[in-house]
Amino acid sequence: MRWGLLLPVLFLLSMGLATIHTTSGSSVEGAVLPGPGAAPIADEGWLAAVRDAAGQTTFRQWAFVLTGVGLLALVAIPSYQWLGRYAYLAYAVVMALLLLLALDRWLEPFGIDVPFVPVRRATRRWIEFGAIGIQPSEFMKVALVLCLARYLRYREDVQEWRGLIKPFALTALPMVLIHFQPDLGTLLMLLPILFAMLWVAGAKKRHLAVVLGAGMVAAPFFYAFVMRDYQRVRVDVVLRQETADERWHRREGYQLRQAKAALGTGGVTGAGFGQGLFVTQDALLPERHNDFIFAMIGHQFGLLGAGAVILAYLVFAVVGAEVAGVTNDPFGRLIAVGLTVMIVAQGLLNIAMIVGLIPITGVTLPFVSYGGSSIWAGLIALGLLLNIERRRPLMMGRAPTAFDREGT
Repeated sequence: MRWGLLLPVLFLLSMGLATIHTTSGSSVEGAVLPGPGAAPIADEGWLAAVRDAAGQTTFRQWAFVLTGVGLLALVAIPSYQWLGRYAYLAYAVVMALLLLLALDRWLEPFGIDVPFVPVRRATRRWIEFGAIGIQPSEFMKVALVLCLARYLRYREDVQEWRGLIKPFALTALPMVLIHFQPDLGTLLMLLPILFAMLWVAGAKKRHLAVVLGAGMVAAPFFYAFVMRDYQRVRVDVVLRQETADERWHRREGYQLRQAKAALGTGGVTGAGFGQGLFVTQDALLPERHNDFIFAMIGHQFGLLGAGAVILAYLVFAVVGAEVAGVTNDPFGRLIAVGLTVMIVAQGLLNIAMIVGLIPITGVTLPFVSYGGSSIWAGLIALGLLLNIERRRPLMMGRAPTAFDREGT
């Protein structure tokens, strides 16, 4: 099972690095690139030579991956049960960081700027300490999995309505803070994690179905009164994507049309590595190294390359479910389920976004898209899964989870 987790991730990392190398332009968010009159990035030393040869963006992504491997080892070596003692602490720390981001928005009308919180495109998603920046919402997904697993591991009242209150509260608190950044994609990603872990913990299907039904009924209210104008436009883009209004396609529908065009023009085998109009013309598709990198994979490597990426996520899903299934520790099982859903659901959500099945929400493609926090959170998740796969503690007397009891 270990290689069943490692090989798909290695493939996705390689595909991401290759695609970022061919598609990164001169202005990548978070990268400090030289402009007219600026001092050169590299002036001497072998590291500078490597950076110049690879390109600034590719070099940074390699740095993210290598430091992420260190984080992977950090969580893979000690027992996950020992790490679980700090689950609530991890949740509290990330919540504090999310609160710091929300405070910067709340204090803006008073002319107060919170230190270390930059404003990018009218959003507050990052905390920067010098040259190092992190996106707390990415780490909240992992922290939430650990926190919910710690809470749900032996909870028998999860089969009752009152037993669902705390798990939903633990999930709703970061969702509210993330809403103020705003970051709709990450906000919505917390929901499949919650529902999957509740189901495995033994929550009754009819209870979860009622909650889902209530959410669907509340969706129009959320659209009308909670979502911001640009978020409602993204929903409208999905509904109107077949319109013949060329003017609309050049404005609101531009990103989706260009993404579908890049993906479709790859054909079966693709235009070739580093080839194709959407590679040579970087203005044709915004964020092509990040949120829309799947379109560029399809453009260069065709249906075969895009299909291989989807297959990698499916293999990861199957092996992750197998890791959860073979462990007899409820804490380990819940972590494995939560992290597997976190990675696979986000991957499928990004792909569905590219082909126009759901609104564009700014969700990255795990292990593939450019960005440090996304890579680090993904590799931490992989490290925890490898940790659980290596350790299967002997449990006596208690069922692995409440899911094994009747009446669910």
